[in-house]
Amino acid sequence: MAIIHSKLRVRAGQAMLCDHSSMARGVPLGIHPVLDRAVEHNNRIILYGAGKIGQRIAAALAWFGHPVSLFWDRHADLLGPMRDGIAVVKPDVCGLSRQDRANVLIIVTIFSEKVAERLRDELMQAGYANVVSDRGVITALLKAECESRVQEGRFDFDLMRCHLCPAVSDVRSRCDIFDRELRERFVRGIDVLPRLDLVLPSVGVLISNRCTMTCEGCNHLRDQYGPDDHRDLSADQVLDDVKKLLSAVDLVNKLVLVGGEALLHPQAEEIVDRLLGLPKVGMLQLITNGTVVPKGRHLFELLANRRVIVEVSDYGEHVPKPLRSNIERFTERLDAHKVQYRQTKTLQWFDFGSFDDRDYSEDEVRDVYRTCCFVSHDLFDGRLYKCSRSAYGTVIGKLPEYPDDYVDVRRLDQLSLRARLVEFLSVEYVQACRHCNGASAACTIEAGKQVITVKKRVTGRGESRAVALRGAR
Repeated sequence: MAIIHSKLRVRAGQAMLCDHSSMARGVPLGIHPVLDRAVEHNNRIILYGAGKIGQRIAAALAWFGHPVSLFWDRHADLLGPMRDGIAVVKPDVCGLSRQDRANVLIIVTIFSEKVAERLRDELMQAGYANVVSDRGVITALLKAECESRVQEGRFDFDLMRCHLCPAVSDVRSRCDIFDRELRERFVRGIDVLPRLDLVLPSVGVLISNRCTMTCEGCNHLRDQYGPDDHRDLSADQVLDDVKKLLSAVDLVNKLVLVGGEALLHPQAEEIVDRLLGLPKVGMLQLITNGTVVPKGRHLFELLANRRVIVEVSDYGEHVPKPLRSNIERFTERLDAHKVQYRQTKTLQWFDFGSFDDRDYSEDEVRDVYRTCCFVSHDLFDGRLYKCSRSAYGTVIGKLPEYPDDYVDVRRLDQLSLRARLVEFLSVEYVQACRHCNGASAACTIEAGKQVITVKKRVTGRGESRAVALRGAR
């Protein structure tokens, strides 16, 4: 599921950049009239959302000499009282005077455009005259900060920080600075050209749909699988598919290795090793729930590569008790090998709902796709889909077979594949969007709630192992 809110901790020496220099540079004009007018008049600035986007925006505004006064966040009690020296409180929309509402600048930092637009409308109806929520404006501000740092010789590329930036993490966005830094530091096998025409910002490499957990509303549909739906793709097949895709593009900024639980795959170590050897690839991200602790050192040594980031999704008390100790042991191994990783405590997911056709109009289905924060370009079994829900939903028959919803990587020759990819990147929606709620704040679900009970079972040799005892199907 798409994350709505999370608590984040970053390890292995990574930190969010925040330059509170007193040197006022002034936000460049032309980003957005509301933003420009507010900073010109030195209006108070409140960021609605204290997550990773809010923190990046606070740092950018501080760089330009316009410090943020306050974070508003509905989960303030869970996030703590301060972020980067800025107070975090629950939104007090009615607590400000009418005059303050007319002058204060509110920047909504929620990644879901649907949620951000709804919050903007609510704030404006309550008398707030200066509200910015557009993702393009946020991206422009963050890019302006980095460009200013480059011009002053004060830009320090940090893979962990940069790959989380909204200008990069939205697969429909491009950042020339990120592209350049990846090419210069990590990429091999491409010509030195002034620009690359066909760049895939991110490709999810789905290698298995097996998992140690069965979460209600899982975006990879773990709670929908039947007994015969589970499978692991062979390492050779995974690599052949990725190589074929790479043959038709100029660059893939990020490969994201994911399952199910990717580390359950019996050839996970081999797949990581071989992916790191591919040309025309920037970074590799591994997404895991941390409940599988690989034996031996070699996989952790591979993950310590400076091109790799590990994302540990922590579901807290929802993690079955027999598996909880594994997460601590896993992160300890990551620390010991100096792996770059972040551990995210996920609180809520978007509930994308059933697979019934919603009977959307053309404008409605476009809006579902436009405002979705979970478009990820996922490669599974030779097909590139827009998201994992579309991929797995089609594979297990929950969605109809829509040929235009994916790129058949195996079937097409190199030139045809390139042309099809260009077309696929520019679509306004796919038919799978007709079977989805989209990223709407009205449809949420508690993250990580289990529909299968897992307990320890003692084997005949006195060993214990985690086993699934009951399903909700």
